[in-house]
Amino acid sequence: MKKVVLFSIVAVAMLFTACNPVQPNFEGVLMYNYGRNGVQDFSIVTGTQGILGPGTELYQVPMYEQTADPTQVTITAKDVGVFTVDPSFTYEAIRGKGIDIVFNYKHTGFDYNMDNLENMILNPIVINAFREEARNFTTDSLMNNLNKFESRVQERLRSEFETKFFKLNSLTSGLTPPTSMAQAIESRNNQKQMAEQVKNELEVARMQKEKAQIDRKSTRLNSSH
Repeated sequence: MKKVVLFSIVAVAMLFTACNPVQPNFEGVLMYNYGRNGVQDFSIVTGTQGILGPGTELYQVPMYEQTADPTQVTITAKDVGVFTVDPSFTYEAIRGKGIDIVFNYKHTGFDYNMDNLENMILNPIVINAFREEARNFTTDSLMNNLNKFESRVQERLRSEFETKFFKLNSLTSGLTPPTSMAQAIESRNNQKQMAEQVKNELEVARMQKEKAQIDRKSTRLNSSH
């Protein structure tokens, strides 16, 4: 009798430990039959799923905002000016698209953690967008229209992310000009500052000269009285 009770306790304990709860703020996707029949073998689920049989697997897609940091790369303007971009972006899965995400990207090995999916799917899309959009700008125009460049990349990626079942929330380029150009810009800024300083000095000298002339006239008038 004691053995039966002990076995029952162990069985109940195994049953509870084998449960598979869908975590809060995750979208649960249950795969049946090893997914052999395509999308129809996947369904959105909530709550605890209990023991999963052979060919059945529970995936959990996070529905909260994620932050990604692709590797720094070089991009080239249409006149062959070379820049460095070190982008970062935030994104989140579109709620209700868990089945599409799991069906299309389960080969990345993601579950709970999106790092593999970012590295294999999203980061290359971001890098490619920066590279292709940079070819629409000359070196000077890219430097002078950085906000326009980033906006074009961001709008492009918003559409591309949606086709991948994600929403792009924010994007920064971390764009850095080539060393030679940075030095040229610094030199040009220094020249502008020097020119402005000389202009101010000339203006002060002109005003002092006019004041001296007025003072001399005033002295002559006072001495004539």
